[in-house]
Amino acid sequence: MTDPTRSESVLRTGRPLDDDGDPAGPALELDPDGPAAALLASSPHALAASPNADTWATLLERPDEGESDRPVLAQWFGPDAPAPPTHIHPNSETFDVVSGTLTVEVAGERRELAPGQSVTVAAGVEHAFRNETGETVAFRAELPSMRTAAALYTVWGRDVEGATGADGQPGPLAALALGADAYPDTVATAGPVSLQRALFATVGRAARALGHEGVEDRYLDDAFWAERVEQWSPVDG
Repeated sequence: MTDPTRSESVLRTGRPLDDDGDPAGPALELDPDGPAAALLASSPHALAASPNADTWATLLERPDEGESDRPVLAQWFGPDAPAPPTHIHPNSETFDVVSGTLTVEVAGERRELAPGQSVTVAAGVEHAFRNETGETVAFRAELPSMRTAAALYTVWGRDVEGATGADGQPGPLAALALGADAYPDTVATAGPVSLQRALFATVGRAARALGHEGVEDRYLDDAFWAERVEQWSPVDG
């Protein structure tokens, strides 16, 4: 385990590791005595990072390990984190803010959630979320399914491997392969669902033939992240 950089006022961790195992790149900066650091310390799983998307995350609970009925994900969005597109899920999703301010749009209604505030988006309701501030926001999200979690981790893992664009997002063909695998647990609402399904069946199939993989569960493995991203726990000091 690498040693994070810590001063009296700032804890820096979550940096990508180079070939020598040394941290190099953007860091997650936290108040070591604040609630966002406590959130990180409470996780039994590795810290994942998407360095080009200014995003960090860790699974707090996994249903496939008997911890809960739904996956619970802790996320940290930096000021430059790209906003996920507006989408829907067949199950509900809950956002609970720990520090900072998270903007959530539910059925076109914009809400700003402060620490201690939460919102539950009902199944099938269009929503989006983003960080509109100049500071990192930390929040918990009770996700609709582990497939949703695996899709997120796949994007972040490919970013760490250098297989995404400069913004940490997949290219069009890779996005289609991912979207086909994430459907129907996550459905973007930018276009008709019937058109998306047609694209998944045609262009998505061609994307796979060209070597673009869909969701890969290997990115959920803690060992993957421990080898590629700087980790921290309270015992590190």
